[in-house]
Amino acid sequence: MSRRAHINKDIPITDIRKVKRDLQKFVDLYEKITFIEELYCDETVKSAMERRGRTPQTGYKWLKSWNDEGFDGLFRKEGSGRVSKLSDYQLEILKTNITVKGLSSISEIKNEIQSEFGVTYSERHLRRIIFDLGLLDIINSNKLK
Repeated sequence: MSRRAHINKDIPITDIRKVKRDLQKFVDLYEKITFIEELYCDETVKSAMERRGRTPQTGYKWLKSWNDEGFDGLFRKEGSGRVSKLSDYQLEILKTNITVKGLSSISEIKNEIQSEFGVTYSERHLRRIIFDLGLLDIINSNKLK
């Protein structure tokens, strides 16, 4: 029989997740640099990318970035990726609304976002938002009431 370890929870889990996201950038960079290293050793783009479970097209994009900008080209560009449907300010309003109104289900939160902001999210994405906002415990405690 195992026991639960005592852990100091002074640091919010949202801060831990932010650090993990920051570290992931370096893991991604390491993967790209290793790919470039393999090309230096006469590996083909196709075989190097197959080993990573990625497409050759991605490898050619990494190679182009390397050829154009060197190490700087391998970092993920600031602001790249899809723009969020809700701003940080709107997410804070949503977080407040969830706690104040005692919303406890995905459908309630989905309806709140639609009525408040006119935006529709999938249930899967809503779960990620709730997790990122650090509201998982609040949602679970609201369900118990």
